Amino acid sequence: MKAVVYEQYGGPEVLQVKEMSNPSPKENEVLIKVGGSAINPVDTYFRKGIRQVPSFPHIPHFDLGGTIVEVGEKVTEYKIGDKVWGTNIPGTCAEYVVVSTDQVFPLPDFVSEVEGAALAMPFMTAHLSLHFRAKVQPGEFVLIYGGAGAVGNAAIQLAKRAGAKVIATASTQEKLELCKKAGADYGILYTEEDVVEKVKGITDGVDVILDMSLSENMESDLEIIKVGGRIITIGSPKNNAPILPWRVLNQKHASLMGVLLFTAPKGELVKAGEEISSLLSQKTIHSHVGATYPFEEAAKAHQAIEAHTLNGSIVLIP
Repeated sequence: MKAVVYEQYGGPEVLQVKEMSNPSPKENEVLIKVGGSAINPVDTYFRKGIRQVPSFPHIPHFDLGGTIVEVGEKVTEYKIGDKVWGTNIPGTCAEYVVVSTDQVFPLPDFVSEVEGAALAMPFMTAHLSLHFRAKVQPGEFVLIYGGAGAVGNAAIQLAKRAGAKVIATASTQEKLELCKKAGADYGILYTEEDVVEKVKGITDGVDVILDMSLSENMESDLEIIKVGGRIITIGSPKNNAPILPWRVLNQKHASLMGVLLFTAPKGELVKAGEEISSLLSQKTIHSHVGATYPFEEAAKAHQAIEAHTLNGSIVLIP
């Protein structure tokens, strides 16, 4: 089979397409023909060696949308021909991937495999943030940074489905429109407007904050969070060891909560995946595809995600 691989850490140029052996499913596994493998920022961290991979050559990415072409002898919940999506699956940037059945979820016929790949990690991360960690309630105010990004866009949709009032930030007017299209009640153009002042003009305190860059926003977060509010730290790429303003955190009785897809409890992942598939089938949520690239242009795709030039998920197709 054809697969994207890298044999050493480095920039996007280390990515290459090679022929690899086809995998075979065990008794509780399925073999998936991949229709799309989505890139997430974490994939660039592994490629650069910021996070270590188990061995070389290494096949990147964790998200897929595809079709089952073979099932293990003990598999009963899926059959050949079923479309599925999944995340937290190592090595999805290949023509074929073997996974256990609890790692994939049904993909409705009207949703493409590329769209399935695009929703995987963003929607799972957003769902875990809002429900497993924040336990968001109807009527609560939720502030979502970077609402035009893949995770932010998913979070807006899921927060609205949960009955929350959503405030989203974005860097351009075009991105603000994407936030509002996803369902945001309020938009803040943070490159021209003061986020703290704008939020204070909307509410006397937000209940939940989904922060994509904690080190840059933590002081502001603690100023606008409601007493007893929850700050979910999805990312902190600029500085992953920021200084904690402990006294303000205490005064606000606030909770600062981490979320990481790779270490989430299996039961929570399954619960989230099943609900996401249900919402998809009801046509109440949708993935946000920013661009697609063939496997042969993997380097260009990685350059694009690092340059932040595209809105939405970037998906590689075999």
